Amino acid sequence: MLKRILLVVILAAVAAVAFPERASAAPPGQPSDWQRFYYYPYIYYPHSFQKPQTYDHMYYRYQPSQRIPVYNKSWYNFYPSEKPYHSGHHYILDVF
Repeated sequence: MLKRILLVVILAAVAAVAFPERASAAPPGQPSDWQRFYYYPYIYYPHSFQKPQTYDHMYYRYQPSQRIPVYNKSWYNFYPSEKPYHSGHHYILDVF
């Protein structure tokens, strides 16, 4: 039994030495230079590490996922709707 365990350990060590692979903890699109976190801004922003997407349209500046939707009066909106118990200057100051 001890010989088997010793043989497995030796084979595993030989395989680790014979087939070295560089370990990468960061998937694609993630930062690989962790030394930059020692300096400002100390934070990882995912959009800073993605390729810029081009959206070229004659009439629209932004792609549909980034556009502000058209305001529809039939949709519920908290601010212009009537609120009988929420009124006054103290409420306005509390909201903002």
